[in-house]
Order: sequence, then structure tokens, then C-alpha cells
Amino acid sequence: SMNLLSKVNWENIRDLKYPELRQLAEEIREYIIRVVSETGGHLGSNLGAVELTISLLRNFNPLRDKIIWDTSHQAYTYKILTDRKERFVTLRQFGGISGFSSRKESPFDHYGAGHAGTALSVALGFAKARDLSGEDYNVIAVIGDASLTCGLSFEALNNLGYYPSKLIIVLNDNEYSISKNVGALTNHLRRLRSTPLLLRMEHKVKDLISAFPILGNMLQSAAKAIEHGLDYLTASKEPIFFDIFGLSYIGPVDGHDIPLLDEIFKLAKELPGPVIIHLQTVKGKGCEDAERHPERMHGISPRTAISRSFMTSETLKKVPVEEKVNKAPKYTDVFADALVEVASSDPDIVAITAAMPSGTGLKKFADKFPERFFDVGIAEEHAVLFAAGLAASGKKPVVAIYSTFLQRAYDMIIHDVALQELPILFAIDRGGIVGDDGPTHHGIFDLAYLRSVPNLKIYAPKDENELRHMLFTALRHLKGPVAIRYPRGRGVGVPLEPLREIDMNSWELLENGEEVAILAVGRMVSYSRDALKILREKGIYPTLVNARSVKPLDKKTLKEIADRHSFIVTVEDNILDGGFGSAVLEALNDMKARGEIASLPSVLRLGWEGFIPHGDIEILLNFYGLDSHGIAERIANWLRDTGTSLKHSLPEGAPSKVRS
Repeated sequence: SMNLLSKVNWENIRDLKYPELRQLAEEIREYIIRVVSETGGHLGSNLGAVELTISLLRNFNPLRDKIIWDTSHQAYTYKILTDRKERFVTLRQFGGISGFSSRKESPFDHYGAGHAGTALSVALGFAKARDLSGEDYNVIAVIGDASLTCGLSFEALNNLGYYPSKLIIVLNDNEYSISKNVGALTNHLRRLRSTPLLLRMEHKVKDLISAFPILGNMLQSAAKAIEHGLDYLTASKEPIFFDIFGLSYIGPVDGHDIPLLDEIFKLAKELPGPVIIHLQTVKGKGCEDAERHPERMHGISPRTAISRSFMTSETLKKVPVEEKVNKAPKYTDVFADALVEVASSDPDIVAITAAMPSGTGLKKFADKFPERFFDVGIAEEHAVLFAAGLAASGKKPVVAIYSTFLQRAYDMIIHDVALQELPILFAIDRGGIVGDDGPTHHGIFDLAYLRSVPNLKIYAPKDENELRHMLFTALRHLKGPVAIRYPRGRGVGVPLEPLREIDMNSWELLENGEEVAILAVGRMVSYSRDALKILREKGIYPTLVNARSVKPLDKKTLKEIADRHSFIVTVEDNILDGGFGSAVLEALNDMKARGEIASLPSVLRLGWEGFIPHGDIEILLNFYGLDSHGIAERIANWLRDTGTSLKHSLPEGAPSKVRS
């Protein structure tokens, strides 16, 4: 039933009475569960933030006041009640709305995100800009307790103490990030949760009682404290962590009690300086499965690979995608099993993750070797430095972090790991596009950002079987930093053989052909293999190479290929700028300059250009001409145009900058 929801938005939500608001919250939960079970997305975090969002929209103007969502995976209710109620059914679908906040999507989204821990720093920037311009809007940062495991949040709090500004921080505390939170601060919050309402401020609490009846009643029980003129009320004598940073602290408060939230936001607007409001909420509230299994229900997969009913017919016209039923194991699980197997006979192997024990597959390792497993929270920089200390002490750390999150630790990879040649294995999951989470999560930069780092080797397996052997080989000979990158989702479906050493630095010749050679990396090997079949029907018989070592390049094989072929195609699930194709061009150019090859082959580079939108992986590959049909067609067109004109290198209407 959407009786109320169909009529209510941010402009008229203040007119509703509290019983109606309770009804509205139920309708919103129903709507979110219905859509997310079709499209996939973040369920638990959004169900926990319904009342909080309702109260924010009753007390602030979302166009004028800046509500900034940390990570922004909990902003579905906000999207529905601002300007995306009808479009919400297109959530995470190609051409639909994003699963995160996005400045391009709506004037109500003041800041976009996708990674945790950015909101406090950004909010302080908004608040300072307001102060400098002499304006008076409110800035509200909504952060989860998990974001307080980010070093970034501490940097911001520290700065807020130095540059105090009127800022409202809502700490939405549900005890979970993606997995149960880890860290000393979490223990501190746990102690705070068990104390009654705590109010610590510059001015006396007395004045507040008449103005705020519900708060007043809560404070009556502490009347004695007020009579003694104390500045704060608390059952515990411990100083509040947030005091260090000069923040007024209100909480812990029931984050599902709308009348109470309304009062607290009213109060927060009256306070002159920065305030933190500590809400306790239930992640997944109103959905039994999500309440019981917060980790499993954090991000859920769509019931169907592509929710066709919700896609606009216009989008569907462009994307004829066969839905293949793939029963192969996921790369993540193959990695997890192989690591446990290798670690069983090597006690020096330790594993580190940043708040993603399940996502990276390391939960299996943690269950088997609890004392050799470390979850450092959402703190990728710390994860890599911690691994550096372990590696310098003779351990073999395996750092499992998604490609898009490893970007956060770039300085540590260069300055701490590579410069000192420390033996660390980076297991880079979600290399390449990831689908529905979109541009904040596509792992299409790692080949480029790691390629320039000295002493670091980069490998990409063509299938799940090769991943096992790479892991085994790398850990047996770990002398310096090694990165193995593999994609999101299922493998190719090849049999898994017993672990063995392979020559990872040599490329693998898969098909011997003529005139044109395809050098494919990782996931793109199987798409290129399928493209061969299509090309043969057109009378083109390419050579196919599994370029499993991106750095170092297999120069010996590359020279042989260049001697025998006039055309070379590189195919990678990575940004073209500075990626694998660039590496091949640089190497060929150097060989030519040194006279090692007689002539320079023509090179066609296939890969990603610019930021890629969200959408199902198969749809994106199809739309941008990187599935088997696209690869075959682009190679055939290129050869037909004698390899001089790249005008066919991107399909018509692709929403990305195309180099002319």
C-alpha cells in the first residue's frame, strides 16, 4: 500500500501527524524491500535510516541545507522523498538511478560518494564555505559508526576541533558496517550505548527542559544533577571521546522515535557550535531476514540478473543480452579455498582485510586460522602499513582489498611497500567493472595505477584454475610486492586442478593464427576466445595470447608476435590511459628504437575510456563493444579500414568521451 507515500514528499512532510508518519515509514520500508529484492542493492542500511531521514526532511530544507551522506549507501529513503520516487524502481539499472548519492543525478544530492569516511571532511568544507560567504544554511553529515574506523574521520574531527564551525553530525550507530565493527572506538560506543541520555554542552541543561518536552521528561529523572548545576548528565564518569574535539554530544537516542528525533534536530539547530547526535538504530529494521543477518543482507543481489520489468523499453532496445546461466564458482571463493590450502602448509602466511571478511572470501581463512587473520576496519592505508610491518618481520601477508578501495592506499604501496621491496601479496578482487554499484566501485584503474610502481609485479589469471596456480606460485616465491587481480563474479567454468607452480612471467599462446594477434588480459581472454569464432566466419584467423603477466611484460613473446603479425589488438578490462595496451605500445616502440624489430605493427587498444556508469556487467560490455561480438566487430572493422582509422572503436551513442 502506498496511500501516503504517493502523496508525500519533502515539501509537505511537515504537515503529517505522528501516527501518519509511522504509517509512512512502513510504506517506505515496503517500497524499498520490494524494489531492492528486484534490483539488488543495500538493504539493511536503508531500512535502518527511514525515521532518521523522515525527521531530517521535517527539520531541514534539502535544497538549501546540505545533507551529506557518508558512503551514501543509506540514502534510498532520501532519494524517494526528494525527487526520485517514481524513478526509484530503476535503482542500479543501466540508465536508471544510482545506488549512491550523485551530484549529476539530482540537485538534492549535494555530494556524491561510494567509499566510506568522506562525509565529515566534506561537511567541514561546506560549513567553512558557508561561513566565508556569510550565509546561514545548515550542514548535516550523516555517518555510520563504521565510518569512525576510517582514519579520514579522525583527520576531520581533529580539524573540526581546530576550525570550529556550526555543523550537525548524525552518528547512525547500528553496531554493523558491512561486518561487525572492529576497534577500540566501537567498544567505547558500546559503553555509551548502555548509559542513559547524555547531554554535554556549554550552557546549562535547565533552559532546555521547557523548550523540549520529550527531552525534558528524559532529563527529569536526572533532576538532581541539574540542581547541582552540572554541565552534563551521565551514569558513567568516563569522559566522552567526542569532547576532545570540542563537540557537544547528545545521545544515545532511539533513532526510530520520530517525535524525539524532531526535538533533537530542533535543539541541534539552536546550538552555536558543532554537535554530534548519537542515534541507535536497528540495521534492517522491519525486515526479519535483514535484522537477523546484517552482513548477508548488507548488499543483496537481484533476484534476476537483469530486472527487465523495470527497465525502460528504450534501454532494452540497445542491449540484446543473452542471459547465460553460469554454474562456475566465484573467483572470490576459489581464491579463498586456495589460500586456505596454501596457508595450511605455510605458517608464515597471514591475511588482512579492511572490513570485508566475507566480501573478499577471507572468512574461510579466519575460521581456520583465527590468530593469523586481521580485519582492520575501513582503513585501507593502515591495512597496507600493518602488512608492511608484518612483511618486514618475515611474514607473508596476503592483503585482500577490492581494486576500487586499494586506490585509497596508493602512497603506502609506493612509499612503504615497493620502495622497500617488501614481500606482500595484494589479492585484488573486483578488478575491472563491477556492474550495478557503478563508477565509485568499478575497479578499472589498478593496472594503470600499479604499472608505474617500481619493484611491483602484476598478474591477471584468465580463469579460476589459473588463479589458484598463480596464488600458489606467488606465495612460494614471494620476494617483493606482487599483485594478482581478478574480476567480480563467477569463473569461466573450467575444472580446478591440484595446485602447481606455473611460469607466471610467460604469456600463454592459446591460438596460433596469422596477420593479427590478440593480446588479452584476465577476464577478457574468454571474451576474446569467443570473438575468434565470429572472426573466423569472416575469414580472419587471429593469434590469441593470454597476457597473464601485465608487469613485467613477456618481451620475448611480444617480439615474436611483432615479427609475425602486422596488427596487434590489446584487450583489457581496465582504463586505456596508462593500461596494458599502453605498456605494449611503449615496449614495441622501444624495440623498434633499438632495432630489435624490423617494423612497428599497428596497434588497436580495446578497454574503457572515462568513468563508466552503473549497470549489469554483461549490459555494459555489450553497450561499449567489449563483449565477444563487440570485440570481433571492432577488429573486423579496423582491419577493413586498413587499420588506419579508429572511427569504429566505440559504438554509436556510447555515453563516454570518445577520442576523435
